Amino acid sequence: MNRCKKIALVCVFLTALNVVACGQEKCDEVVTTDESPTRQQERSVQIDESTNLETEENKTIGAEESNTQTSKNIDTEMTAEELLDLFVNGSISATSSEDSTSAFYITDLNMDSGSIGERVDLDNDGENELIICGPYGGIYLDARDNKVYEFAVGEGNALELSYVVYNGAVWIMHSNRMNTGYEAYHMEKFEGADNLVAEMNFCEELIDVDNVEGKEKYTLNGTEISYEEYLELCSKIFATEVTTTK
Repeated sequence: MNRCKKIALVCVFLTALNVVACGQEKCDEVVTTDESPTRQQERSVQIDESTNLETEENKTIGAEESNTQTSKNIDTEMTAEELLDLFVNGSISATSSEDSTSAFYITDLNMDSGSIGERVDLDNDGENELIICGPYGGIYLDARDNKVYEFAVGEGNALELSYVVYNGAVWIMHSNRMNTGYEAYHMEKFEGADNLVAEMNFCEELIDVDNVEGKEKYTLNGTEISYEEYLELCSKIFATEVTTTK
């Protein structure tokens, strides 16, 4: 074989090697491409998880912002009417008159035996109180210092709640008519729910409790008065009495 043929064969051999090498590189690229969907799927899962996490975080942030906004609204100085509206809507509670550490919502009340009543200035301070009508006269609520308070409450037949207008002012009255031959009334006048300025007690009772048909005596603030005086007093008071039972 002459020199030229040898050179030609060598060139052919080298060319074949290059073709094989190029083919191998292309195969490697295809393998790499085959792995890509799996990795893309993994990345997709990671993105979905990240998106879900961000969504939950956004919900949490939104809820916190909402709660913060509600707190700000309640902390804002509000009128008595606005506070009473919030109580009626169930948004805020009322503080108990017997225990300042205890509070109740309107949902805690038995509204099957009660109802939302009028708003009347019961403490003579120029702002209305809310009447919740119910057994024994229900509950009267006052709003002040950005809170709602239980102002007066009916507590059975011995302390039935109502209110009257007497001598140009509103008085809270508790009545006891539970026993035959005995009636007693306690009245309170306020100038602001936390400022009691006057009280009055009057009653009629049997002199002899064992004799229901016997004579009665009449008293005003512990002092005995005549039947005529007692009758005149009662006629003035009961003419303006507003009962707040359902």
